[in-house]
Amino acid sequence: MWGRRRRTRRWLDGWEEVAATGLPQWDLLDDDERARLASRVEHLVRRKHWEAARGFELTQEVVITIAASAGLLALGLDRDCYRHVRAVVVHPKTFTSHGVRATHVGGVVTRGPQRLLGHARDGRGPVMLSWRAVRRDVRHPERRQNVVVHEFAHKLDSADGLFDGTPEISDRADRADWVQVCNREYRRLRRRDEPDPVLRRYATKSPAEFFAVASEVFLMQPLALEEHHPELYRVLCGYYDQDPAGRVRRS
Repeated sequence: MWGRRRRTRRWLDGWEEVAATGLPQWDLLDDDERARLASRVEHLVRRKHWEAARGFELTQEVVITIAASAGLLALGLDRDCYRHVRAVVVHPKTFTSHGVRATHVGGVVTRGPQRLLGHARDGRGPVMLSWRAVRRDVRHPERRQNVVVHEFAHKLDSADGLFDGTPEISDRADRADWVQVCNREYRRLRRRDEPDPVLRRYATKSPAEFFAVASEVFLMQPLALEEHHPELYRVLCGYYDQDPAGRVRRS
């Protein structure tokens, strides 16, 4: 216990310097947003179990880079929104998952090994991440991908027990608006013959992947998402209670 506390203090000491290089949006945040981010980062670091896989070493850079991205996604949400995340397991590079999984064909499953960059387990299972993928996304934000945001968005999606692309939204009118807009956007994306300007093809795999991919672009390229999918951007702003495009415009 004491060793864990010392390790946690070591990770949090001077975390802002790490976040300044590990979070592409750091310079866009105002003082209030940085204060809220600090609360989210501290909660994630102190309250979640952090584990390195296959002999990998958990450094301050690794932990804070991941916690900062997950914290930014939850900036406007309740601090306990990740209550179903008990652990974060970091692999040095891609890792293999075994077992039954869904396919692109509705109702059809397959089994066998699968190479992954990230994975969010059902229920209270861990979030598993490839550090190589995390670092690549930080260094190349123009790719509009962020594996940390993607997997933590899955956890938000499944908080009600379902991976269905609809996170917990208490207000009935807001939930109905969300379902209508996201279902329409998801169907449009699946019907497109040419690539979408901002949402990669992986978003058509399922409503759950659509939500996770849209959440990535919401933070990584908000102006582009607002331009090409204004209604989708609007409901994401409503759910996440933040306006990343406005953040970019004020900078």
